[in-house]
Amino acid sequence: MKKVKISQEPDSEHLTCSKDFGKAVQYRRTSLGLTRQLAANLCNINERTMDKIEKGNEAVGLNNALKVANALGIEIQFTIKGNSDEL
Repeated sequence: MKKVKISQEPDSEHLTCSKDFGKAVQYRRTSLGLTRQLAANLCNINERTMDKIEKGNEAVGLNNALKVANALGIEIQFTIKGNSDEL
């Protein structure tokens, strides 16, 4: 079995862009000892899509990002700030 090197831990728990999410996914995948191909199979996506997610490609759909987060045990929380009067 191919040995997986653990990637660098993300700088913050707060994600501000797709690249931050990609780093978090890569860190989680490598921490679990999963190759990109195996992780893609577990997430029910193809390896190319997994690669795009980890590189922070903005064209990856939300559904695929959520599949990956759920399959790898990454919790995503959304907070609505303020109210409609502040828009």
